[in-house]
Amino acid sequence: MAAARQRGVRLGRPPAPLPASAQRAAELRDQGLSLAQIAAALEAERVPTPTGKGPWGKSNVQYVLARWDRERGGGRQ
Repeated sequence: MAAARQRGVRLGRPPAPLPASAQRAAELRDQGLSLAQIAAALEAERVPTPTGKGPWGKSNVQYVLARWDRERGGGRQ
């Protein structure tokens, strides 16, 4: 496994697809909303969380936005 890793082979389970909610969360962030405000807005809009379980929280929003930025080249960290 170490040799495969050195060759750049990605080991383990492939990442889940980017959730559809990521674009909406990014739009809300671009409007200047905080993580808590984005979570509240997504809850009010009944947007499902990435797992489909539980309510939106700041950590869910942060995770989705980080994935959005990495995969879309948003440049934010």
